[in-house]
Amino acid sequence: MSLKSTKAQLIHVLADQENKVVALSGKWGTGKSHLWRQVKEESKDGKVNAALYVSLFGLSNIEQVKLKIVQSAIPSADQHPTWWDSTKKGWAAASKVLESFHKGFSALNEIALLAVPSILKDRVIVIDDIERKHERLSVDEVLGFVDEFTQQHGARIILILNSDELSDPDLWDTLREKVIDQEIRLDTSPAEAFDIAVSLVSSHYAERIRTTVEGCGVTNIRIISKIIRAVSRILGEQKNLSDDVLARVIPSTVLLSAIYYKGIDDGPDFDFVLNVDNRDWADWGKKEEELDEEGKRRAQWRLKLRQLGIHGSDEYERLVVDYLKSGLFDVTEVTNLIARYASAAEAMRTHGLRNQLYEHINWHHTMTDAELVAEAKLLVKLVHHLDALNLTALCDAVSELDDGKSVAEEMVDHWIEVFRQKSNHEDDGSDLLNALRRPVHPRVRAAFDAAKTTAHAKLTVVDAVRNIIERSGWGHTETAIMTSATVQDFEVAMKTLEGDGFKHFVCRCVDMCMHRRTYDSHFGTALDHFIEACRNICADPAQRRLSRTLRMLFEDAKLQAVLPPVVLAGSIGVVTQADQYASAVDAEVADDVGD
Repeated sequence: MSLKSTKAQLIHVLADQENKVVALSGKWGTGKSHLWRQVKEESKDGKVNAALYVSLFGLSNIEQVKLKIVQSAIPSADQHPTWWDSTKKGWAAASKVLESFHKGFSALNEIALLAVPSILKDRVIVIDDIERKHERLSVDEVLGFVDEFTQQHGARIILILNSDELSDPDLWDTLREKVIDQEIRLDTSPAEAFDIAVSLVSSHYAERIRTTVEGCGVTNIRIISKIIRAVSRILGEQKNLSDDVLARVIPSTVLLSAIYYKGIDDGPDFDFVLNVDNRDWADWGKKEEELDEEGKRRAQWRLKLRQLGIHGSDEYERLVVDYLKSGLFDVTEVTNLIARYASAAEAMRTHGLRNQLYEHINWHHTMTDAELVAEAKLLVKLVHHLDALNLTALCDAVSELDDGKSVAEEMVDHWIEVFRQKSNHEDDGSDLLNALRRPVHPRVRAAFDAAKTTAHAKLTVVDAVRNIIERSGWGHTETAIMTSATVQDFEVAMKTLEGDGFKHFVCRCVDMCMHRRTYDSHFGTALDHFIEACRNICADPAQRRLSRTLRMLFEDAKLQAVLPPVVLAGSIGVVTQADQYASAVDAEVADDVGD
């Protein structure tokens, strides 16, 4: 029975005084204790309102059970003075002891145990967690207690237990057979369980979480509460997430949390969810009749994941698993992932709205320009997801509408604002636009040119050579940097670089000197400036080690003649050697050009 119908049935059963022992059973965490508290608080029966409660969790003998009941009774003395007075009169000899209980009960003693029959006379007693009793507390002792106080002292007993957690299956059968008058089983629905959990643990994402919880069939209130906390912990205070983003992250977060907290009967494991699209499964593509039991189970869960809106997994699901296992995760990484999902979802929405606007402009001739302009305004803050060509085409279409030019200009304003906020414009697509010779909005073109100028100013000859190496080619940016590189630029680069950076830079520059016909037409005087920088370094006594490396490279390239000869201490004829060096440089360049 559902929570609502079970509550009504329990109230009805308790109204019949002939039902001395009532059992409320159901799965762990489905709200049995919660249901009892509601019934107790709302009951018009004074005895039900004053019911005593004891949990058998860990109790190993019936004396401990009785003591717990006495402890439960003491706090209610102020609320039920008439009952307390009658108890003291019935036990006049022990009244002083009972008065001390009222002030604060301490340890087990024989007098307190003697007072138990009077304390429990005609009372309603709730015994919870029967399945969690200590193994030394025998079934016979529990049966004897129930029988004694119902038959001899007029008490009524309500037994609450988790029927799926009984370690001793004979216990329940014995209780049913010998003492229970009425049994009510609670089968809480996922929706009811979620309502209780969310009243205990609130969340901005409650309704989204509810959908997946109900889809997974989770009915354990404690587990649902943990799931809600996990979602809130991972997503944090990001309150303005779009429906598309929430639909992407919440279903998998809820499912993985439910798996971890064991809230799904016969559910999948983490590995299955993280590899749901992996076609390496042995049963992938087989017909149902060809599958074994495990294969059929996986097929059912693949379908279930699709129904939950989980169509794959990536870094986000792995991050959730890491968090569930360790309790730790990188907040920045989560934020970046969600920002990426948000951008992708917004981009899809942008293209959808743009296509819809084109459709209305071209084929819905009964729509007024005012209606179309209103539709175009929805795109103003989204056009940064369009490239320059598509932005230009959209602005042209909107500009043709009455009062549409101002909206088109707003689109361009927003696009340029977002474009300028980007940190890197080295590969902004303007080179491709130049090659295609396609028309681009003049203000967008100006933004491209300004961004490229700024980017070039920040780049050095080292960046240009590195790009040439990585791309095995060059573009407008590299050409502009190389043609403007000075002798000093090359000197600074070689003196400040070290390790692999120095090696790759110098080796590539020497290689370009070996094939000047390929590069001079593109880079102008860049290689002349590089060679001049190498000469300056080789002529500087303070750069002895760097000079030695450069000479080695130029010698391997058969270009040693372009560098000044080594001048040994005490050598004569230095001027002649310098003249020979200058002639060698001229000859080397002339030969290379002549080829």
